[in-house]
Amino acid sequence: MRHLSSRTFGMFELRRLGGAVRAGVLLLACAAAAVSAPPAAARAARYRVVDMADTYSMPKAVLLSPDESTAYVTNFGRRDAKNVGIYRTDTLEETGVIEFEGNGVEMVITRDGSTLYVSNFRRGMVEVIDLATNTVAAEIEVGANPKTMAISADERTLYVSNWSSDDVSVVDLVERVEVRRLRVGHHPRGIAVSSSGVLVVGNHADHTLSFFDASTFDEIRDEVPCGRYPRHVIVSPDQRFFYVSAQVSAAVFQVDVATGEVLQKWPGGYSPKTIDISADGRWIFSAAYGAHEMVVIDTEDGTARDFTIDGIEKPCGLDATADGRRVYVTGWDDCHLYVMERDEEPPVEVPPAE
Repeated sequence: MRHLSSRTFGMFELRRLGGAVRAGVLLLACAAAAVSAPPAAARAARYRVVDMADTYSMPKAVLLSPDESTAYVTNFGRRDAKNVGIYRTDTLEETGVIEFEGNGVEMVITRDGSTLYVSNFRRGMVEVIDLATNTVAAEIEVGANPKTMAISADERTLYVSNWSSDDVSVVDLVERVEVRRLRVGHHPRGIAVSSSGVLVVGNHADHTLSFFDASTFDEIRDEVPCGRYPRHVIVSPDQRFFYVSAQVSAAVFQVDVATGEVLQKWPGGYSPKTIDISADGRWIFSAAYGAHEMVVIDTEDGTARDFTIDGIEKPCGLDATADGRRVYVTGWDDCHLYVMERDEEPPVEVPPAE
């Protein structure tokens, strides 16, 4: 584990413009900044790398335990051994590993922190992990190459997107068995379910979202276009919106849970992968896989800021603490887990426009 010093962020570069045009543009820019500068609160959050730890090959997802004391990291490049690394969040000390045949992709955890579900890409299984012993308690067969999962509010049902069979497995977690398949678009990946029972699936190769009633499993509307290559889907804490990262669009979309309407589009960084949101619903965090950055979106005013993650190659997995103060990010190519921590800048007073 290596501790890193802080660095200064937020340097801006002006493009060179010629002669009088340059002067005129700068005057207009200054006037616009005075009128439309984002509120000081929006600029108060800035992040820097404060810690990092070694992982194993191709760390994909990172997931915090409900009490935020433990981070679990799937090592996609490890087959049959060291599939999931376990770390203390305060020190990033590795405290153990979880092992099974195959390779792990994504994870969900029960609210009491007792059970971890891991999608096993190679074997078409969901691994049920007893976190008291960090061992496999059961395996549930699902579709081909399962990826992202979502768990119902009552924790009795698990929904699993199956990348290569173009469907979603519905799993009874009491009986630990798949009970049905839902046909969706090509290469489903992101998946989320609202407390009102709306299930949404991101069809990566079709550039659409599929919507289902989670109680009847009926498709409730036609597929909705949502950027290019939608990847990850989360639901807002107030359950009103889905948020979707779209890799080629370099954007995060806000989608109305009730209507399926795409409401807003925000910058998500170059090739955004995993996204997360703070418990108050204000801050969205995006792992910019095509850059060395994490993007932070302020949902109140729509501003987005990029923060460099020193040393990272291909930010992939991401999970934030409930207050958004710390964000844990995996580096797919460099095989590390990074901790980004928020500094509080003093408010910047903007002079009134003359």
